[in-house]
Amino acid sequence: MPAILLVDDDMNLLRGIRRTLRQQPYQVFVANSAEMAMEMFHREVFELVVVDQMMNGLPGTELMIWIEKHFPQTVRIMLTGHPDVGVMKKAINDGHVFRFLTKPCREIELATAIQDGLEHHRRESDETTRTVY
Repeated sequence: MPAILLVDDDMNLLRGIRRTLRQQPYQVFVANSAEMAMEMFHREVFELVVVDQMMNGLPGTELMIWIEKHFPQTVRIMLTGHPDVGVMKKAINDGHVFRFLTKPCREIELATAIQDGLEHHRRESDETTRTVY
């Protein structure tokens, strides 16, 4: 069962997203800071992560860059309530973000992005397996 990590300092938002995703065939983990997410990455393998840009402490773009460096196989989706072209460019170019969503986003939009991201992860994993063998 795929594992996904939701990272946002708004616990109400995390609970809402988790509730929306509870019927889906994957495990959902939550972290309320980038630092907590980093700790969780050392204990669990995540196929996909959804990260808010504006958090207390380390911003989402920096977390995405860290994930790209240490766990490049994890698909990354960024959420932001304040779209900014510079932030988007940094997230896409340096953090290799798969999808960039603006809050508030519709539940179906987030669910579709997660499904697309997990499918992308599966294809990439299959490709890596074929290349190795």
